[in-house]
Amino acid sequence: MPSKLTSLRAIKWVSQRTLADYWDRLAAGRPFPAFTELKSEPGMYDPKQFVVWNVEGQGRQRKFRALYQSENVAEVFGSSWLGKTMDEVVPMSLRRFTLEAARECVASGCLVYTIVSTIDTNGHRVDCEALLLPFGRNDSVEQILTSLRLKSVQGRVQRKKILGNFKIQTDMLFSGKIRSSVGENRRAQRRNVLRAGKISFADQSMTCTVRNVSATGASIEGANLTGTPDVFTLVLEMESTARPCTVVWRKKTRIGVRFT
Repeated sequence: MPSKLTSLRAIKWVSQRTLADYWDRLAAGRPFPAFTELKSEPGMYDPKQFVVWNVEGQGRQRKFRALYQSENVAEVFGSSWLGKTMDEVVPMSLRRFTLEAARECVASGCLVYTIVSTIDTNGHRVDCEALLLPFGRNDSVEQILTSLRLKSVQGRVQRKKILGNFKIQTDMLFSGKIRSSVGENRRAQRRNVLRAGKISFADQSMTCTVRNVSATGASIEGANLTGTPDVFTLVLEMESTARPCTVVWRKKTRIGVRFT
């Protein structure tokens, strides 16, 4: 399935959306940031699902060698990938999808987001959502960070057993690529403000403080933001228009949203 251009809103898991938005801010007008610029901030995204690949060689000789593998990924695949190449460690049923996504990430310099699916032993669908982020210098991708998420309609995935199901059946559901904001007026210029606002969702509402805002998004501060869903409406003081919002990153008392 060829990757089509899409947006951050296609990414289902808020932790992966947060990571993608952080990558975009690090790029700061470049196609992609350098890997040394990546910093870990508690609560910003989940590193338990990561694999980091070094990009080696060119063209048909290009290889992707594992530099880091999180414990959750090691538990699913039952082996250490460190120092090994992607075509050595990824099972045959997943190898074509995985290699195609990695090659697309290097060739385009874009984020690549894919969803592949299988059926577990209880007949429930399990999706693997993969987000690939390119890093490098001088317009050359040198590393790829992959964030993986397993999601079942039943809410619980047996990580040690699910690989066997993917070996039997793997279906590609979605493949998309997302460019950085290079060449754009980065979602419009944001203005620092200090305005009261009201967040509403379902039958609940809460007050908040808007710290900066643009035509396309805002940074919101408040004491109880951990309880907000990924989608809600925001009304600023002295305004009557409700703005639909999608959360793209979270911290303990602050969230970033895009207006949708």
